[in-house]
Amino acid sequence: MEVLSFQRKVLILGICIAVLAAAYVLGLVFSPARVGQREAEAPLLAGFDRLLRDRVAEIRISSEEGSLRLQKQQDAWVLPGSDRNYPASASLIGTFLDFLSDVARARVVTDNPDAWKEFEVHSEALSRIQLLDASGGELSEIIIGKTAAGGGVNYLRLGDSNEVVLSNRSFDYYLNVEEKFWAHLRIFPEDLEGIMRISVDSSLQFDPQSPASIQYTLVLSSEQPAVWKLVDRPEGELDNGKVDLLASNLANLEGTEFAYGVSPAESGLTDPSARILISTVDNRDYRLLVGEEAGDDQYYATLDNGTFIYKVSEWRLKGVIKGIEELRVENAGEQ
Repeated sequence: MEVLSFQRKVLILGICIAVLAAAYVLGLVFSPARVGQREAEAPLLAGFDRLLRDRVAEIRISSEEGSLRLQKQQDAWVLPGSDRNYPASASLIGTFLDFLSDVARARVVTDNPDAWKEFEVHSEALSRIQLLDASGGELSEIIIGKTAAGGGVNYLRLGDSNEVVLSNRSFDYYLNVEEKFWAHLRIFPEDLEGIMRISVDSSLQFDPQSPASIQYTLVLSSEQPAVWKLVDRPEGELDNGKVDLLASNLANLEGTEFAYGVSPAESGLTDPSARILISTVDNRDYRLLVGEEAGDDQYYATLDNGTFIYKVSEWRLKGVIKGIEELRVENAGEQ
């Protein structure tokens, strides 16, 4: 009987210890401090991926440098202009929306409105991001305050909240209000591929060592393996790798910015200094026109019958306007 009584006491003691341990663990999990920490680590925009992202039809960005608007029209993002809408970079905007989905609240700093100004998230703060739906209704407003000590993250406040929170990511990169930062500046279509003919006619001379004029046509042969050949000019074997790079540079050619309010006549594109015609295996033709200098080592450029005029860096044009000597196979003695 004494043995049984002792075993019963041990059992009861074990149950009591288990109950106390469970109570301790639950107390830790559901303590105000732990609950506050979990809330602080929650996404900044709750349910953004599930509820809000597909409804975003306009993005407004403001900073001390000015403001900018991005609008979604049908399935394309644009930069609204006074004379026309200019294409915006869908890939960059997609990356930005991914960023908003991922950014979280690292810590709640205060919920006292008297402290807003200290963290630069007061009502008059200049740096903010607004997300609107197609009817102009505000989905969310993020007021971006000063950078925290040590850098890398910002103090934030949502427009409908009193809480000042510390973000786990920096917003500084996306506060760029320059249109050229958000613009889609690729000149040829995104799906351009299979270039099989390149014709160059240029009088541009980037430096005294370059030819005063360039005229030639390159064709990709139908034989296997395919090789680039110079039409009607037998001299010199072409380096396929160099011509492939030329074709790639053309397909991926980008401007540095749109030439807003500049006419074809003002930019020299009615009588261009260079014309480059490219043809593809699926019978598409595109002609790049290069006009006068646009300042800062840039030139005006457009596609023939295109909608937009671009400023293109000289170094990019050097990659697509090359003399034949630059495209030939090097002699063994020169290697």
